[in-house]
Amino acid sequence: MKSQRKPGSWPSPLTAEMLAQSGNSNMWPQVVGDDVWWDEMRPSEEGRTLIVSRQHGDLLKAPWNASTQVHEYGGLSWLGVVHDGKSLLYFINKSDQRIYVTEVGGEPKPVTPIVPDDEIHRYAEMISVDGEIWCVREKHVAGVVTRALVAVSDKGIRVLDSTSHFYAHVRLSMDGSQLTWICWEHPQMPWDGTEIKVADVLNGNLSNPRVVAGGLEESCLGPEWGKDGTLYYISDQSGWWNLWSLDSAGKKRHIIKDHSEWGFPLWWLGFRAIQVLADGRIFSARGPVDARTLVIVDPAAETLIEIESSLTNFAPTIAIGNGKGYAFGGSATVISELIEVDLKTLQSTTIFSTKPPIEAKYFPSPYEITATRADGRKVFAILHPASHPDFEPSEKTPLMVVVHGGPTAHSFGTLSMNYSYFTTRGIAVVDVNYGGSTGYGREYRNLLRGTWGIVDREDVIAVVDSLIAEGSVDAKKILIRGGSAGGFTVLNVLVNSSHFAAGASYFGVADCAALAMDTHDFESRYLDSLIGKYPEDADLYTERSPLTHANRLNSPLIIFQGLDDKVVPPAQSEAFRDICVQKGIKHEYHAFEGEGHGFRKASSIITAMESEMKFYGEVLDFTPDIG
Repeated sequence: MKSQRKPGSWPSPLTAEMLAQSGNSNMWPQVVGDDVWWDEMRPSEEGRTLIVSRQHGDLLKAPWNASTQVHEYGGLSWLGVVHDGKSLLYFINKSDQRIYVTEVGGEPKPVTPIVPDDEIHRYAEMISVDGEIWCVREKHVAGVVTRALVAVSDKGIRVLDSTSHFYAHVRLSMDGSQLTWICWEHPQMPWDGTEIKVADVLNGNLSNPRVVAGGLEESCLGPEWGKDGTLYYISDQSGWWNLWSLDSAGKKRHIIKDHSEWGFPLWWLGFRAIQVLADGRIFSARGPVDARTLVIVDPAAETLIEIESSLTNFAPTIAIGNGKGYAFGGSATVISELIEVDLKTLQSTTIFSTKPPIEAKYFPSPYEITATRADGRKVFAILHPASHPDFEPSEKTPLMVVVHGGPTAHSFGTLSMNYSYFTTRGIAVVDVNYGGSTGYGREYRNLLRGTWGIVDREDVIAVVDSLIAEGSVDAKKILIRGGSAGGFTVLNVLVNSSHFAAGASYFGVADCAALAMDTHDFESRYLDSLIGKYPEDADLYTERSPLTHANRLNSPLIIFQGLDDKVVPPAQSEAFRDICVQKGIKHEYHAFEGEGHGFRKASSIITAMESEMKFYGEVLDFTPDIG
């Protein structure tokens, strides 16, 4: 028999320290010889990212930190290569952004030169080509950002191509005769439209570069070569990111017609969503946001086989080698696992797993819900109910509304220890995949074009109204939290609605015009599609900015900001802090030295989670158990 207790005050075994210690993030598996490597970000080591070997364990000793800062968001920061029987690790070191190389157990040595103090050089998307490293280089010189495909060796750096502003997915054909990549220009974002280019490789140089797929209104991703020179790639030409091919004669074919996504928003460089096997089959992942599966595709027959697994979400960072496939995945009970798939039998085994810090009996069972707006359109969300094996609510539960960042991104129906921090204390969590989110096709993704600050806000309120109408949550105890673009929606909702008892903004956008004039290159034209051109549409920027309407703020607000944030500078959070001071609104402002756009240090994570929970307890009149 469960005991009744006031929601929010349930004793929870999950502490903020546990969140920080168990918050290791694992991605990017690579097959290196007969070994498998992946990377791991460890908050307990000041957010350091290192490479882990299945056979040898940790490959990078402190203080080495494998983290590229290209596009400010980074991505895959290392490459494993077997050369003359030795396994070599190439990686980009965070502190100086130079490429280094080391043998297993060796000391890293620099590959790229020291750059002038007034310049920044960054690298990503490394591949090995005839003793050189070919990759994307990003240069910052006198405030101007340029990018190029370059070849790096002990002889120096050669420019292979510099005709585009953005590059990704650099892939060499199996016979070494052709190179492919995707590219795009301002003001496009990679989910709006990209081009796939192919160039001939002759004597280590590129010639005859040509566009073979994509355009301003077609997002192409992840090109991979087949043995016969066929190029396989992902395109949303059909309205969904599906699998396509392009043969050597230039004929395109839509291989699998599927109303689910195979693609992904390209926030990080290095994603790999499809892999071509030696027998011509394709290893990939696809499906809805709450039920993705690994698949094997027969391109000739245009058929696919789903690989059985208890996991329901897979990161687009798959790898193949030695007859096996590898992918990181999660589920409602699994934080993260690296599974190995026998590509003949399609049987899978777990070779690495992130162990949860508490027993599974405390986990909620997340599931997708839909709400219907007044205009009849559906809004999607993932609900994580309040859950505890020993307690049930003595009254209706508070609701924590989570707004994901991006805004071009989406949330999954998988276990989140951050959400469990709330659900184990008696607070339900709903993660809103508002219009503009990925995972639901291009039409849904495009709903945010020109309407950022309207559609996201309205969709959040539609979900809240739906849950209140069901009678499952307390209408007077609705909370909202979000980071970056999610923080923007949090602030916008709070100044335009009386629904919410309190909010938490993590490095949220407060002033759209200030963001347009003071952000990094990758997103510097993003607002063109989300709001309008600046300064031509300056009135729209003013109208959509939460700061413009801050005089209407009445809800208590807790704000978190990294002082090294280059994406949303601290001035954005400080402006809302000042409004709270002027109006006498209950608030807290937490600024973190050494943190950027997202917190990586254990100390920052602990402070933020505990402060946020205490703040809600003060607002909603409960005493939280924070350990």
